[in-house]
Amino acid sequence: MDALRLERRLIIIAVAFVLTLFGLAALAVNMFHVGLPTCLTDIKPFQKGELITHSPTHYELHYVARMWEFDPEEVTVPVGSTIDIYVSTRDVTHGLILLGTDLNLMAVPGVVNYARVKFDKPGVHQLLCHEYCGTGHDRMAANLRVVDLATFQAKQSAPVQTQPSDPTYKLLEAKDCLTCHSIDGSEGIGPTLKGIYGRKTKLTNGSTVVADDVYLRESIVNPSAKITDGFDDLMPKPELTEQEVNAIVEYLENLK
Repeated sequence: MDALRLERRLIIIAVAFVLTLFGLAALAVNMFHVGLPTCLTDIKPFQKGELITHSPTHYELHYVARMWEFDPEEVTVPVGSTIDIYVSTRDVTHGLILLGTDLNLMAVPGVVNYARVKFDKPGVHQLLCHEYCGTGHDRMAANLRVVDLATFQAKQSAPVQTQPSDPTYKLLEAKDCLTCHSIDGSEGIGPTLKGIYGRKTKLTNGSTVVADDVYLRESIVNPSAKITDGFDDLMPKPELTEQEVNAIVEYLENLK
């Protein structure tokens, strides 16, 4: 009899514990606007990040993680916004934590993870990868800016900056070259392409070469042949025709 009573008490305690967990989860969602992480297997992983507007206070944000960046890198929304955040990866597993919020998701190959966050105060929230994903892991970050309505409206009405129409630029973009190499001189996973033509480049073996036609062509066709000092051997061999290689070398020669 005593064993039966003990068993009933344990069952009651277990049920009460489970109900308490459900109650705390509901409280977090309804009072503190904490979105519960959800794994969605019926949605195809995204290939491009974007912010979709459903209403002035409701947005859908697709984050795409890959070594070593988040797309989009910069997002701006107005105060009071509720954002449905979806995360997918184009390569390995990444972790996503949005500082200043309770968002903590994993970007796992083949699936999409989801959570909802509401932003009641202005501020800048940094998105970081907390799952080691390679040598560039520490540089993997993005920003989500929450601004007042006036600032947001001013940003929305500002002239849109168009991407360069040069066909070779579009080729570099299509081949994901601009994921690691900038054309404005800014630091990236790989050396900037701005001013690279004719520049003296120090290699990992200690030697120095001049970035002429021969060097650039070799670096495009066989990226592992000569590695720039301070960078890792990460660039894959691109699938390019001879004509495309010639166009890229010519483009770099004029990129001052």
